[in-house]
Amino acid sequence: MGEHAYGFMSVQAFRTWDPGDGLAYELYTGHTVAMAPPTAAHTILTSNLARHLGNALDGRAPCTVRSEAGIVDANGTSWYQADLAVTCHPHRPGQIEVIDPILVVEVLSPSTEENDRKVKLPAYRGLASVREVVLVDPRRMYCEVHRRVGEHWQHEILVDATEMLRLETVGLVIGVGRVYANIELEVAISGA
Repeated sequence: MGEHAYGFMSVQAFRTWDPGDGLAYELYTGHTVAMAPPTAAHTILTSNLARHLGNALDGRAPCTVRSEAGIVDANGTSWYQADLAVTCHPHRPGQIEVIDPILVVEVLSPSTEENDRKVKLPAYRGLASVREVVLVDPRRMYCEVHRRVGEHWQHEILVDATEMLRLETVGLVIGVGRVYANIELEVAISGA
């Protein structure tokens, strides 16, 4: 996470707040925190996933994939900006947050990975509408899928280009290698 922080703020105030500094922010239990700019690998991975998710949703209106998706936690005190989210709630003019996300994707980075895992992942899993959460790493081939099965959560880790990423919420089955297309990975992983 970034270094800039402002004073305490409600989610309602955060929705319309503009610090005018050109940075993106999240709100953690009332405290604003600047987000670090994404790397090129981060944006390519996000774009690859958005394209495949969008294709899987083709013809399934009103379901859409949203980038830089604003998601309010179950307590209504935090606003997280997920890299991608899918919702089947119809879009309305002026709406800036994702209503009833069913799938959330976070692209990890060294500065956010701990927070994505320890704060945002539990918050996303705490939303009744969320069925799947995906964490992907732009530095190495690594997809972590958390899936709600009844009242429990299961997770699966994919680290090989030949493995299949299955997202039941959108009916997408795709090779992990296709998710990582056109990205030069920093860390090569073989096997596990």
